[in-house]
Amino acid sequence: MPPAIIHLIASRSKTGKTTILENTLPILKQRGLRVAALKGNLSHYELDLPRKDSWRFAKAGAEIAGLTTEDSFILISSNLAINGSEAAAGLLKDLDLIIIEGNKRTANPKIEVVRSDLNPEPLLLPNTIAVITDREDLNIAVPVININNPAALVDFICTTVVKQAGQAELAAENRSENNQDLHSKSGLTHFDQSGRPKMVDVSAKNQTIREAYARGEIFMLPETLQQVMAGTMAKGDVLGVAQVAAVMAVKETGRLIPMAHPLGISGVEVDFNPQKSDPAKIEIGVRVKLAGQTGVEMEALTGVSIAALTIYDMCKAIDKNMTITNIRLIEKKGGRSGHYRREQN
Repeated sequence: MPPAIIHLIASRSKTGKTTILENTLPILKQRGLRVAALKGNLSHYELDLPRKDSWRFAKAGAEIAGLTTEDSFILISSNLAINGSEAAAGLLKDLDLIIIEGNKRTANPKIEVVRSDLNPEPLLLPNTIAVITDREDLNIAVPVININNPAALVDFICTTVVKQAGQAELAAENRSENNQDLHSKSGLTHFDQSGRPKMVDVSAKNQTIREAYARGEIFMLPETLQQVMAGTMAKGDVLGVAQVAAVMAVKETGRLIPMAHPLGISGVEVDFNPQKSDPAKIEIGVRVKLAGQTGVEMEALTGVSIAALTIYDMCKAIDKNMTITNIRLIEKKGGRSGHYRREQN
């Protein structure tokens, strides 16, 4: 899915657009979004001068030229057929969001900055989706966000811009699949033309960063949890063994789930959240990452399931009434269906 694009604009300069971006970007990152921030609608930039190396590389025909240091890089590219923002978006297709400061003429969604002491009246140009302002008396047809509340701006971006972009992309993908007749009236891709099960061919898909996070719960007697936390179970360190089991299960998912693909997993994180309630419970979370052609939802869900079963096995001698429940996908990123986040965790 291509990234969502919004432009932060104002009727004049010095309204604090850069500061707003600086305050917003860390919160977007905390929410798990991969964001690019760009300056837009510049007449030129001075990253390198004519006759310097990167200039010479570009003139010689390099599609992308650039500069690197030990810990950073700058890439320079162009596409004469489209404008710079569109060309940049094409290169940044694996991100979730691109915020461009400036360019009032764009057809992309715009968020306008209005300051009572500088530009008190909003422009409300076409495709303006919100206004950020310090005015408390602004009564307009689009949402108004307080300029000193970056968290509210992030909430708006996540629910209105990023989520809608993902839904639009998913709808377009569904329309495309319907037009191609998916060999099944139900639209399930794990069946061939004769209705027999198959492993989906993902060889034509692009490799992108994929991530999934799943959770589940196991309920037990309070005294069982007490022994788990004290490390006094006869079989040993319950959560330590369950963590190893979850990682092993993630790596074995392609062997356990018939139509799942064997994957080169790049990272697994397992977390446990014991809660001393009645009945007591342990919440289990598994996050899986890879760079590949298919998602890792099944790997995360399998990791949670096996971690829960391992806890049960380690504790069943004293508590056979334990209950494993509520195993569900919380979030996934990457791929054509884009960013999914469960509304109720």
